[in-house]
Amino acid sequence: MKLYWKIYLVLALTTLVTLTLLLWITTVILPAHFERIREENLIAFESSVMAIENPSESQIEVLADSFDIAMRLFRNNQRPPMPGAGHPPAGGREWRGVRVIAPEGVNYSILASAKARSPRFALLVLLALGLFISQAIALAFGLKPVFSRIANLTRATGSFGKGNLTARYQPDKSRDEIDKLGETFNIMAERIISLLGAHSELLNAVAHELRTPLARLSFALELAKNNSESVKEKLGLMEKDIFELDTLVSELLTYNKIAEVEVLAKEEVSLLNLCENAADGERLANSKISVTITSVSSSSIVQADYRLLLRAVSNLIRNSILHANSAVQVEIDKKENRYSVTVSDDGSGFPPGFTQKATNPFVKGHKSTGVGLGLSIVNRIVERHSGELTLSNTDTGGASASITIPL
Repeated sequence: MKLYWKIYLVLALTTLVTLTLLLWITTVILPAHFERIREENLIAFESSVMAIENPSESQIEVLADSFDIAMRLFRNNQRPPMPGAGHPPAGGREWRGVRVIAPEGVNYSILASAKARSPRFALLVLLALGLFISQAIALAFGLKPVFSRIANLTRATGSFGKGNLTARYQPDKSRDEIDKLGETFNIMAERIISLLGAHSELLNAVAHELRTPLARLSFALELAKNNSESVKEKLGLMEKDIFELDTLVSELLTYNKIAEVEVLAKEEVSLLNLCENAADGERLANSKISVTITSVSSSSIVQADYRLLLRAVSNLIRNSILHANSAVQVEIDKKENRYSVTVSDDGSGFPPGFTQKATNPFVKGHKSTGVGLGLSIVNRIVERHSGELTLSNTDTGGASASITIPL
């Protein structure tokens, strides 16, 4: 709206100034101009009449028409018609634009009046021309910087589209809609570069993760070909590698599908029931680890996609069970308009510097046995729910992962 008001106020101010100027011209300048013309015509007419000796009535009428004068002849023994109250003095100027002329050598006088020309057409033309010129000038000065910045934005987007990923829009101090659009383009450009970098890193990481089990498969096949007696043993190793590949591909598909879902299938979800279901599913992997769930509420209802949120909490509980010594604690708490689910264990905690990069794809801890996508999937699910994932170490040294979900 800032740009709109800037142009609108320039036009409004220009129109106001133009109308004020035209009003002054029509009430002061033009009346004085037409009055001067009338007086000049009267003076010229009087001079022409007085220069003729014994002028006839027809000569005077011709002169009156040539000077655009309205006149009336009256005999000297008659009283001249008066255009107003009172008695005019004999001869000379009586009223503005009215004269009584007494030529020499004739027995009549002339009551002459200059015709008042109507300035309406001239005023309309002047008004239209003034408004057109003033608004044209205002638009020229008001829109020139606008089109200049639009041209800069066009050049930046065109250059970026042709592959110059360093092209950016340079905003000025106006901070209007065009600058906001340019800043949005700059943010978009940075986001695209970030995505391209992340895509490249992801491809490299996938290639690296695929290379290891594929290399082991190839090696196992060579061994099986050269030693037929150990085929059964090598098939077991190959089956393990195939399972690892399948897990990696499944996790990659899950990671990408979460981003591709346009609208989450949200419903009322009880965080307490969800955490209990997630814990029940993960206890089977290691029954020696106890999982305790506490909640500030018996319901803890949030609007969420149950399937995705269950996947996120299950990942956190699974990680804690794998790294815990004996116990995992799941706490459901409420802070203002958000619920939080915190999963902590009594293990050795996160290594130094790990929490800053833990949500990046294929980043693993030193004891990790997974593919390095667990926390990345959790973070992406939480972000889709407008929440936040926080990783830290507890006071006792264990690992703690907390997700917050708005009500």
